[in-house]
Amino acid sequence: MNTLARFRACWAWSIRTLLFTACCLLLPLSSYGQQNKLTVSPPGQITVKRGGTVTQKLKVSVLPGFHVNSDKPKDEFLIPLKLTWQTGPLEAGTTTYPKPEDIKVGNDMLAVFTGSFTIETSFRARESAAPGPAIMTGRLRYQACNNQMCFRPASVDVRLPVSIE
Repeated sequence: MNTLARFRACWAWSIRTLLFTACCLLLPLSSYGQQNKLTVSPPGQITVKRGGTVTQKLKVSVLPGFHVNSDKPKDEFLIPLKLTWQTGPLEAGTTTYPKPEDIKVGNDMLAVFTGSFTIETSFRARESAAPGPAIMTGRLRYQACNNQMCFRPASVDVRLPVSIE
């Protein structure tokens, strides 16, 4: 192998190593921006009789320094907080969100949730529901922001243990 070929091989290896190292070092920085700004406490099991109704309270916490848009944001371009439930052994009824707080960001007034709050959903068990344990799955979609920027919309999966009697 001549000197030029050795130089090219070494240079190509050096560039690949440099790119790999840069990716490894910068990856944690990019994941910080995608870190969940909102957490959902695992819900406790609910018990309901066939044909009966029950209300479930979901506890949600937003990290300090952040807020999430309310379920009814004041600007049509903002992503609302929304809890949805998949079809399962229970029928999801109305979902009730807390009263949002109004904050001023720049020149705009926003309806947001901060800190800890509770979302309530009413469920009804079908008369034909099989008795025993089951799981209801849901998803809480939100867009978190701080006073400088909003982050990409995100979702948190929710698993609700159910006991049907």
